[in-house]
Amino acid sequence: MAGPERRETLLKVLLAKRHLVTHRAFCREYDKVARKLDRNLATTAPGREQYARWLAGKVKTKPSADRCRVLEHMFPGYTVAELLAPYDPGKDDGDNSLIPSKPEEVATDRRQVFQIGAMTLTAGLLDGVIHGPDQLEQALHSTTVSEAKLSFLESAAEELGLRGIIVSPENVVHETLLHLSSVRELLKNHQPTRVQQRLARVAARLCFAMGEHLFSLHQPELARRWWRSAVRAAEEAGDRNFADHAYAADAYFPTYSNNPRGVLAHVTPRLEQATKATPSIAWMWCFAAMAHAALGDRDAFERAINAARGTLARCAPASLSRSIYSFLPRRQAFYETRGRADLGDVEGAGEAAARALAEFDATETTDPALTRLAYATALVKAGEIEEACRLATMAITCRPVPAYAVMVRAREFDALVPRKAAAAQEWRETLAGVPVSR
Repeated sequence: MAGPERRETLLKVLLAKRHLVTHRAFCREYDKVARKLDRNLATTAPGREQYARWLAGKVKTKPSADRCRVLEHMFPGYTVAELLAPYDPGKDDGDNSLIPSKPEEVATDRRQVFQIGAMTLTAGLLDGVIHGPDQLEQALHSTTVSEAKLSFLESAAEELGLRGIIVSPENVVHETLLHLSSVRELLKNHQPTRVQQRLARVAARLCFAMGEHLFSLHQPELARRWWRSAVRAAEEAGDRNFADHAYAADAYFPTYSNNPRGVLAHVTPRLEQATKATPSIAWMWCFAAMAHAALGDRDAFERAINAARGTLARCAPASLSRSIYSFLPRRQAFYETRGRADLGDVEGAGEAAARALAEFDATETTDPALTRLAYATALVKAGEIEEACRLATMAITCRPVPAYAVMVRAREFDALVPRKAAAAQEWRETLAGVPVSR
């Protein structure tokens, strides 16, 4: 026998009153309130499926403390338990039934909510209220996307590229997916060629950003899938340079899987075809240099790292930016540090590390951490255990949850530290206490 039918929650009724029932509208309002409370709470809004369960009263466990905090600030006077409970319009006619946006709207707004609730129960008409704006927007863009919409999406993608080097990935994954959802829906309709290309270019950047975030969050396989999607989207947009950039990122996987021959198999064919100096080609030369160093081939390393430096020197200045969509000389210096450390060149690794660290901004985390670990690796091989452990400790305590690449290199460094070394105890205690994002 079927159980009792679940009713809409008080949360859904309150949101309908404010015209915020769509997932996109709710997330915008949620993020606005969250930022006022604590910037770290921004972009912690629920995903589409979780949000649907909130509205339908199908929540099995209480939301996280952060989400409870935001929800109760969005709806002062209500607890999360009340918001997620089934709504009964006849239960209370007092002041606690609904809080209107403005005091003078009390009578009218309450009547509207009750009417909408009644229609939902009888004819499901509330669905049109909920989904109408999104459906209308898609209809408006069925033949061409407005310039304002395109510009907004392009600006959002570029902003995420800049924030990606200084903001923890947990804080931008939701926003990236939100914009990707918009682009995907627009791409379902056949747009004019130029519009289709611009949308595909935005999609390529957002896919690349998702790959970066997921790699940092210890999800390399998922990251690889997003980077490959970025390659396809960039090719669809006719953007060869960015297709190269996403293709280069895919070399992270064999690099951090200790597969230098796999790295060379990935980047060498493209490097042999390259005729133009771009940051992406320089990046591939750096991957090749590290692979040669891991194989102990010093001459090949020198040729590749010099090719990377020379390629960057010939790049158009406009192509070099702080965004995750570019590759700068300071990152070349990091790759050089790592390669020289693998080859046992302590002096050369120290010089390259100093050059890299001098250029990194204080707000950046992953690349400076990797640079310190690379130099620490060179030092521990030279027997300078205390200084090596000091640098390594600094590297893994630079952020709440170190990125995947940082932890891979930290464990490689740990394997080189003598077990009985006095300086190793504090290092290992720190390493053991580092949280890992899963």
